[in-house]
Amino acid sequence: MPVLVLNASLQPLSVIPERRLVVLLSKQKVAFVDEKVRSLIEESIAARRLEQERPVIVQLLANVRVPRVILHPTRSNILLRDDETCQYCGKRSRELTIDHVIPRSRGGQGTWENLVASCKACNGKKGNRLLKEVNMHLLRQPRPLTQEYAGFFLLRYPKLREAYEEFLLSAQGSMSA
Repeated sequence: MPVLVLNASLQPLSVIPERRLVVLLSKQKVAFVDEKVRSLIEESIAARRLEQERPVIVQLLANVRVPRVILHPTRSNILLRDDETCQYCGKRSRELTIDHVIPRSRGGQGTWENLVASCKACNGKKGNRLLKEVNMHLLRQPRPLTQEYAGFFLLRYPKLREAYEEFLLSAQGSMSA
């Protein structure tokens, strides 16, 4: 059960495991944003068994300053950016490789703009050649991930992202009422 931690200003900070949640609760550092979830979690803690299917969102009681984080083009970040889809043929798979659009042997760098997710067949077909030499093309032009860090890690947890968006809409509705 991943737990979304919000800053006091409601900015997403991180996703933590349930064990960390128990520590933050015992130190009285966080508050639940949903009373139903709070009661379910408290019952689970009393039973010493945390098995919660609903997304859990907690808010820090004190605001934390968050430094800007620069995202690097790592394998997991490239796969996340490309939605685990081969950028040559469109095949979706968890077993993709990372390909240099301009091969390293031809001066290509390990940058956001030069790295793409590729299935093994397309990567083997392309080899160390340029796209035009093998008559291949990219489905999307590779770009750096431009989202802030908070939005970036929410991409990995679609249920948490949905719960956070619902929470923001309900908070916005209660503020305007």
